[in-house]
Amino acid sequence: EVEALVARYHAAGEKLRPCGGALSPNGLALSDGALLNLALLDDIVAVDADEKTCTVRCGARVEQVLDALAPHGLTLENLASIAQQQIGGFVGAGAHGTGASLPPVDETVLSLKVVTPGRGIVTVNRGDPLFPLFTVSLGLLGVAVEATLRCVPKHDLRERVEVLTRADAIARHAAYLRDNRHVRFMWIPHVDAVVVVTNNPTLGGELGEGQGLV
Repeated sequence: EVEALVARYHAAGEKLRPCGGALSPNGLALSDGALLNLALLDDIVAVDADEKTCTVRCGARVEQVLDALAPHGLTLENLASIAQQQIGGFVGAGAHGTGASLPPVDETVLSLKVVTPGRGIVTVNRGDPLFPLFTVSLGLLGVAVEATLRCVPKHDLRERVEVLTRADAIARHAAYLRDNRHVRFMWIPHVDAVVVVTNNPTLGGELGEGQGLV
């Protein structure tokens, strides 16, 4: 159905925009043409626990993928603060997490299947010359329908929340990035307060050394 829709709109010279979960606060998915949502194309195709990969349809939401990975002791390498994004938008918009040493989501994609206007279904793999053009294309080159993602072992995180002055946050910024796997700073406007949230993996309930930049 996706292939037929893309071909039809291409032949008519009309716009067709994939919109993912439509969660972007900047209206990224808005268009004056037709919108295509892949909500019903949400299958978990395969999970390979040995290779630590998963193949999913791009309409699957992040939370669905996490639920499918959990029984295999796996999870995604990078997550946002919400898990309702569709994988196609999650990858195509270059989503990122909160760790300076963590790659953005598109860097964890190993293979991508895309329905294109001129060449039908195209599969691109990491290492192919055109691969970087397709991963963060914002839907420009076609509609991503299937992705194979690199996974990591499932783990627990311990969260710590602190409130600092702006001066303290600036002075300790580099150390926070170095010593923590995940860190985010939230400045409260018109108040000399910065909320700092750090998350670090635990092993047997105990914190290990910092997971940030070295």
